[in-house]
Amino acid sequence: MTNLVQLRNLKGFNILDVKQFENKDRDRPNFSNKYFKLLYFFRFEGVGRTLRKYFAHKNKQIRYLTFLTIDFQSSKYINISTQYQTDHHNFVIRNQFFKCVDIDFTKIASKLEYYLSNFNQFAEIESYELFNLDISNYITLDTLQQNFPQTKYDNGLFIYGLGGYVRMFIIHHFKKITKVACIDYKAETAEDFKMKYGFHYSFLTPNDSFPLLENIKKPVAIIATYHSDHASIAFKIFDSNPNTFIFIEKPPIVALEDLDKLIEIYNKGAKIEIGFNRRFINHSRYVRQVVQNKIIIVTCSIKEVNINKNHWYLWKNQGTRITGNVVHWFDLANFWIGSIPIEINLISNPNDHESSSISVLYKNGSILNITVSDMGNSLRGVQEKIEVRFDNETILIDDFLSLTHIKNNGLKFKKFNFLREKGHNAMYKNFIRIIYKVKSSDYSVIDLINSSVVTFYSSYMLQNNIRNMHIEDEIEKYTSLVNEELVVQFKRHCNYF
Repeated sequence: MTNLVQLRNLKGFNILDVKQFENKDRDRPNFSNKYFKLLYFFRFEGVGRTLRKYFAHKNKQIRYLTFLTIDFQSSKYINISTQYQTDHHNFVIRNQFFKCVDIDFTKIASKLEYYLSNFNQFAEIESYELFNLDISNYITLDTLQQNFPQTKYDNGLFIYGLGGYVRMFIIHHFKKITKVACIDYKAETAEDFKMKYGFHYSFLTPNDSFPLLENIKKPVAIIATYHSDHASIAFKIFDSNPNTFIFIEKPPIVALEDLDKLIEIYNKGAKIEIGFNRRFINHSRYVRQVVQNKIIIVTCSIKEVNINKNHWYLWKNQGTRITGNVVHWFDLANFWIGSIPIEINLISNPNDHESSSISVLYKNGSILNITVSDMGNSLRGVQEKIEVRFDNETILIDDFLSLTHIKNNGLKFKKFNFLREKGHNAMYKNFIRIIYKVKSSDYSVIDLINSSVVTFYSSYMLQNNIRNMHIEDEIEKYTSLVNEELVVQFKRHCNYF
C-alpha cells in the first residue's frame, strides 16, 4: 500500500520497547504424495520451471505480531502490526501511534492467529479497540528528509512484489534490461532478490522507489504485490513518470475505486499491460480465431489450489478467490466472445466461498459457465477443463495439454502440447516486444472494464449471497469515462458494439 512507511524514515521519537510473537504457520497445506507431484511437474511443465517453483515455495514464511512502544514528547504511544522481520529499523507500518494502555501479553500467545488477523496493516485491519485503546487518540510522526539516489538511467526495471510468482515466471525474461530497483515489504526478501538478480537498489515500500523512478527515461515497472496494491501503485508510478511501461499482474482491480484510477491514467496515455496469460496460449488463440463473431457457449470446470485460512488471498481487502483467480476465465471468455457482459448468475454455499458456479450472459447471446472449487485431487495444481460450443461444432480443452475440435462433419482435429503451457512465457515475450516497439498493445481499457466489472460484482455477489445481477449499465457507465479516441481504436478491432 502506498500509505505505509518504514520505521527508520520517521523522526522525533524514542523506542521504549519492542515485543514480538512469532508464528510459523504455513499458508498452504503440506503436499501429499510430494514425490509424485514433483515427477508430474518435471514431466508436464519441464525441469527448469519445476525447479523455479520448488525453490520459490521452499522459503518459509515467518510472521511476527509486533507491539512497538515509543516515547513522544514525554508520552507513551503504541503501534501494533504484523511484521516479517525482527530488526525494528526495517519495520513497515502505518504511521499511526495510539496512546498507551496496559496490555496483558500473557493471553496473546494462545490466540496468536486471532490477533495476527486483527492487526495486519497490509490487510488494512488494525483493531486497536481489542485492547481498549482509544482509536480517536493517535499521533502521526514526521518523516525524515530522504537522500534518494540521483542516478539517471536510459531505461531500467522496477519490480514491485518479490514473491514466488516473480521468481517462477517473470524475472528470467528481463536479462537484457538494466535492473534498477526491487521492492518488497519483507527486508530479507528484498535484499536477497537484489543480490541474486543484480538489482542496483532494494526498497521496502513503493513510495521509497518513486523518486528514483523519476530519473529513468523509459522505465519498466512490474506490479506483482498484494492484489489490493495493484491499481494504487500503477497510479503512483504513472504520476511519478508517465513514460513508464507498466505491467500489472492479475487482478488489475479489487475495488471499483481501483478501476477509476486505471481509467484515469489510461485516458492520460498510460502504457499498461495486464497479466492475463491464458490469452497467450496457442490453444486459446486457436479458439479465438475459430469462434470470432459467433455466438458461443463456454463451460469451464476449474480445480483451484488449496490454501489455508491464513493465506493473504483471504484477507478482506483482497476480494475473494473470484477476484484473485476466477478473473482469469472471465477475461479469457471476453477474449473469445467479443461482446459486452450484461448479466451474472451465481450459486454458492454461503458457508464455503471456495466453491461456486457462475454464469455470465453476453449482449450477443453468448453464455459463460464457470464451476470453480478447491475440491478434488491436488497433484496437478490448478486444473481446468473447458468446452466451447458453437453452431454444430465443439472444442474441448483438457488442462491446456490437448485441444480437440469436433467439426461440423464429425471429424476431429487434435492439437497436443508436450508441456502444460499456461501462456506466461508468451505473455512476457509479448510485453518485451511492446517495450521495444516491435508491436503495439492488444489489451485495451475496454477489455479492462469488461473483465473488472464482471469480477468485482461476481465477488460482491459471493460475499453477500446474491444470486442475480444485471451489469450492463455499469459497463456502459465506465465505458463512458473512457476517452472517445480509445473507444474508436477499440471498435476497429472487435465487435463489442
